[in-house]
Amino acid sequence: MIISRSWTHLVMGLAMALPMLPPVATAADTPTPEEYVAHVGGDAKVVPHSEFKVDGAKMSCGTRPTVEDSQLDDYGAAYPGFLIMNPRLLEKVSTPVKMWIYAHECGHQFRGPDEETADCFAVQRGRRQGWLKPEGLEEVCKFISPAKGDSMHFSGSHRCEYMRKCYADPTVR
Repeated sequence: MIISRSWTHLVMGLAMALPMLPPVATAADTPTPEEYVAHVGGDAKVVPHSEFKVDGAKMSCGTRPTVEDSQLDDYGAAYPGFLIMNPRLLEKVSTPVKMWIYAHECGHQFRGPDEETADCFAVQRGRRQGWLKPEGLEEVCKFISPAKGDSMHFSGSHRCEYMRKCYADPTVR
């Protein structure tokens, strides 16, 4: 999650809804992207891996698909095996911020639930892939800086300071 506590709400909501879903849950009893879409309804849809686009650029998170859900209460989220992006909210931010949000959620797929680790993964991926330049990192910082800390997140200004260090790490190639 980027700013809100909606990850906790999503996991709790899906966990409560699992018994109501058809008995096609995976071995780990986590919903598939299709089950998520069926549960939330609306205009939610599954986008196959490497087909999700941010302002015309295809984004990839390994072989994981992306669910577009305009009712999600945050810009993006990660669930085991897939990402969730809110196109309604994403259209309100700049391209570098959109790409960072996607990469941040992808970071949860590869590095786990820690927010700072996902932040670092995102800025290093952006730097390596060439879509995150120093001015784009400043846009990300401007976007996240107002966020107050909570039980899952440090304050936005703290996260930004950490992301600047990750971005500047000379060992990242």
